[in-house]
Amino acid sequence: IEKVLHEVMEVFYQPDSGLILENVKSDGSFSDSFEGRLLNPGHAIEAMWFIMDLSVRLQKPELAEKAVEIVLHTLEYGWDKEFDGIFYFLDIKGNPPQQLEWDQKLWWVHIETLISLIKGYALTKNEKCLTWFEKVHDYTWSHFADPEHGEWLGYLNRRGEVLLPLKGGKWKGCFHVPRGLYQVWKTLETLK
Repeated sequence: IEKVLHEVMEVFYQPDSGLILENVKSDGSFSDSFEGRLLNPGHAIEAMWFIMDLSVRLQKPELAEKAVEIVLHTLEYGWDKEFDGIFYFLDIKGNPPQQLEWDQKLWWVHIETLISLIKGYALTKNEKCLTWFEKVHDYTWSHFADPEHGEWLGYLNRRGEVLLPLKGGKWKGCFHVPRGLYQVWKTLETLK
């Protein structure tokens, strides 16, 4: 566990930006390339709620504090200030990402963010987590949930319009939504 914590929180984490890279060189150094500059806000934010769970298990509250800080930095960087929602991919230097789908909004990114934010609030009482939770919650439920036919849509364009109406496929299965809703529910119960 300590080795993984070191890799995530010290090797992939970039203290200058407060962000987590998707890839680093084999020696842990930064690669100024498409792959090296790649940010996946969803992966970084999802990883942080795993770190928060470990902080409880290892009795290291400072780990939860750092994870919350990373979640908040990632949201500040990854939130679409024009159309709302969280971008799928970004470049740490602000360059255009190689991925053509970089500006799409995906269901799993948003549900994982809700988990991280509510766990972050439960563990640190950082009010920014609650503010962001409400903002992401409002976007998520108004854009991904299908009130007429149930389930969640998976893929939106940058403007938040349905890009693909499918609710299941190779990448969108029955995993992130139920796990996410369960995690949020159980965490909210601890706040009573």
